[in-house]
Amino acid sequence: FTEPGPVLDLKAEYVAVTSINLSWVVNDTASNSYTYRIEIVNGSSIRNLTSNVTKAEVTKLIPGTMYNFTVFAIAGDNQTEGEGVSISMYTKPSPVHDLKAEYVGVTSVNLTWAVNDAASDTYTYRIEVVNGSSVSNLMSNVTEVTELTPGTMYNFTVFAVAADGQTEGEGVSISLYTKPSPVHDLKAEYVGVTSVNLTWASNDAASDTYTYRIEVVNGSSVNNLTSSVTEAEVTELTPGTMYTFTVFAVAADGQTEGEGVSISLYTKPSPVHDLKAEYDGVTFVNLTWAANDIASGSYIYRIEVVNGSSVSNLTSSVTKVEVTELIPGTMYNFTVFAVAADGQTEGEGVSISLYT
Repeated sequence: FTEPGPVLDLKAEYVAVTSINLSWVVNDTASNSYTYRIEIVNGSSIRNLTSNVTKAEVTKLIPGTMYNFTVFAIAGDNQTEGEGVSISMYTKPSPVHDLKAEYVGVTSVNLTWAVNDAASDTYTYRIEVVNGSSVSNLMSNVTEVTELTPGTMYNFTVFAVAADGQTEGEGVSISLYTKPSPVHDLKAEYVGVTSVNLTWASNDAASDTYTYRIEVVNGSSVNNLTSSVTEAEVTELTPGTMYTFTVFAVAADGQTEGEGVSISLYTKPSPVHDLKAEYDGVTFVNLTWAANDIASGSYIYRIEVVNGSSVSNLTSSVTKVEVTELIPGTMYNFTVFAVAADGQTEGEGVSISLYT
């Protein structure tokens, strides 16, 4: 038998993780009597397959590994071989597994994953970063993705890439939101006896999708409110008591929160009641009053003494005071303000007018 001619158009119709489908063409007149030997070489490992047709599925390959496939046409005597024709290629890497975000920040995300392939020490990785219609790619073994937009959903797809830098495994994806930026300019627009009005600002591009969680802490008591706008009225507070209000911006998934920003302040004490003059003398007056607030044990009291254009102030740590050095036969107005433990936050004043 004469040697068959070399096969033509040898190519891989399909490349998978552990298999490759090869096809080729033979134009010899006697080709209908041919069989084909496919030599499979990976490093020092060599094996052979036989096919009766001009295609072959090669299985049991190692993921992400380079193979050389050589196809020989064999004449009808099953011995006389033509010259071999070769093609080299990599099998696809296996998909990565255990893809997760180890850290989610405002403008960055740290991804981790695992690969168990024998050839994984030769792999690089392509990370496809998708936000809406925006698509970017990183080709790196570094797993920190930076320059992201705060409070925005991203889809990250990781592809293992074989040592040729081209043959990719199937992608594995994870979707998550970056953290919103902290709010700024948090302040109390109004402080009342049992309520506080808070306002703040958020400059993130995605802030129109945010909600806000307001954590209200008084000692060991913690409550939470939610607002869809950059303000909140916090009600049912205890008079004359210190609260810490912490505002967190929350992304559109309702779960991913930015870093909290806090403000601490006292609610106003309630006005005192039952203000009266227990005794008024020629140059002095004894005033008494009551305060029923739970926090009143921490209060001090400011007593404003007004006579015409003359104004003076006294302070008392109890619910009574003796006002001395008054002018005989003169009208005075006495106003008592309860002051919270910060020494600054005053309740509404209560007044009494009388003549010495």
